Amino acid sequence: MHKFFYIGILFIAFKAYLFGKGIYLTHTYMKDFSYVENGQNWFTSTEAPNTPLAILGFILFFIVVLVMWKFVCELLEKFFSYFES
Repeated sequence: MHKFFYIGILFIAFKAYLFGKGIYLTHTYMKDFSYVENGQNWFTSTEAPNTPLAILGFILFFIVVLVMWKFVCELLEKFFSYFES
């Protein structure tokens, strides 16, 4: 039963990666920068991916789903041990 739990962790990690990547690509912020051209200061902004939010989303998703997966595995273990004896 423990092998089942550890194999599930791999799938959870993959789903958490996809969740974090989705946040990284869709939740951007405006990054300001300036440069000098022909003696003039230019100020502009561009969209940049939000890497810290993506890492936080990955970690939170992984932990929450891992706790739910552990709970389900414990219930399955109790269920199957009931029919064993």
